[in-house]
Amino acid sequence: QWYQRRVALTAGVMIAMLELCLRMKNQANLPPSSVKRFTDFNPSEFWSWSYFSDFLQCLVVMGLVTGLATYLFVESGMFVESIGTLSLMTESTLALPQFIKNYQSRSTKGMSVKMVLLWFIGDSFKTLYFLVRASPFQFVLCGSTQTLIDILILYQVISYDKVRE
Repeated sequence: QWYQRRVALTAGVMIAMLELCLRMKNQANLPPSSVKRFTDFNPSEFWSWSYFSDFLQCLVVMGLVTGLATYLFVESGMFVESIGTLSLMTESTLALPQFIKNYQSRSTKGMSVKMVLLWFIGDSFKTLYFLVRASPFQFVLCGSTQTLIDILILYQVISYDKVRE
């Protein structure tokens, strides 16, 4: 019960922050040609929409689709395991876009070694916990993936920083 309130609060804060960021971005009065909408269905512009309402539309569609699928297949162990594994894999690759952006720009401007070290320490302890508790393989794999990405980003922060000096 307490975790449901915490998840709802976290989701609410994230949505409020998204709205605030978009409001600030749109104060620059975007020209009509640069406006991106959810209903454009352009995969290269996914999650880069110009208006808060587009993000809400996407979240509602995703919620309805996953809710319906879960309702229809809740009795299938394979479906439930697949959803769990997919969510773990998604969460384990959250830092991957940052790694790619750093690689493409050959810069880690704004990133600190301390921050990435804390990511690494947290993900390492989490992975160790999964190993010690004999958690299912998916948890260990995803924790290891996160730790590997942390190491790669740490390498970028250190090596790209040397180039700047």
